[in-house]
Amino acid sequence: MKYIIGGLSLFLIPIIVNGVRVFLRQPKKAEKGKVYLPKFFAVLGFIIVSVFLIPTLITAFSDEPVWVPILYFVFTLLGATLIIAFINSEISYDEDGFVAKNFFGMKRKFTYDQITAIKENMHGDYIYIGKRKVMIDEFSVGGIDFIAFVNKKYRKLHNGQNLPKIRKTKHDLFNGNIDDAAGFIAAYILIGVAAAAFLSFTVWYVYFTPSSVENTTKRQVTFSSCAVQEDELILKSNDNTTYIIQFIDEGLSVENFESICNGTTVVTTYSNVVKPEDTDDFYSVKAILYNDNYLLSFEETNRYHQQEYFPLVILAGALDLIWITYVVASIVVGRNPKKYNRKIIKLFFRDGYVKY
Repeated sequence: MKYIIGGLSLFLIPIIVNGVRVFLRQPKKAEKGKVYLPKFFAVLGFIIVSVFLIPTLITAFSDEPVWVPILYFVFTLLGATLIIAFINSEISYDEDGFVAKNFFGMKRKFTYDQITAIKENMHGDYIYIGKRKVMIDEFSVGGIDFIAFVNKKYRKLHNGQNLPKIRKTKHDLFNGNIDDAAGFIAAYILIGVAAAAFLSFTVWYVYFTPSSVENTTKRQVTFSSCAVQEDELILKSNDNTTYIIQFIDEGLSVENFESICNGTTVVTTYSNVVKPEDTDDFYSVKAILYNDNYLLSFEETNRYHQQEYFPLVILAGALDLIWITYVVASIVVGRNPKKYNRKIIKLFFRDGYVKY
């Protein structure tokens, strides 16, 4: 049941996010001469801080791994960021000029004759004052009115000329042809980091976590029976405890184990307990020692482990390669979309993002 709930939650996340975005984009009446973020930012930030601050403090002073409170704290900071943005991010304007207050609460005053250009993006516009720029977020209340007012003042000051529009900015991989280029680059980096982390973890798990005496538990055991099930050897001890040798292949002689499964022979096992959710607990055997000889050695177990999970390493590497190919192809297409068919462009960019 919990897997179903988890799956439904994942399915609902994009619907909820899109619903929030639609709600924030709904026209809202602004105070005259003001541009500010909607109160929803403050409410959402307060909720996030309230939800994550308590587990941050609890896990910080408990025996949880260090990454757990750090993860909670990151979400707490996210909520605090929304609150600070709501409080500080604001623009006030009149006939003489405008004052822009940034995220850190710093105020800068500008006049309309200082404005040099505007850059329009899908998720926000930028008013350029020389090398400086003022952002009007897509969710800002009163942002559309302010931009219209700026255009009006510019035309009045420049004999009816429209405010120049900037398409390409410095370090733009897409040559100004794609809206929200920074968002695409951030997504490329985040997914790339996740893919690289998955590959690194897979390689580490397969090749750098060998079983040994140090990371297993030593036990004296007497086995009463053994049987092969698919690629596993199931051994039952006299006290009806299950021991399993996983990932066996033709190199492992099952006959050697049948000779000790007589209910009287005592052997030394090195194993780790496994607690599945849907079956009984069992011991995963990594080595068996009998009369100073290994019936199953750590070297054999580690070799079986690597053989079993090698396809996972190939899969992780293939995913990284596919992602790199996709990113390179999207940059090539985005730099000159006029060269490519619309169907090809839609493989990389949704409608509305491409400037033809």
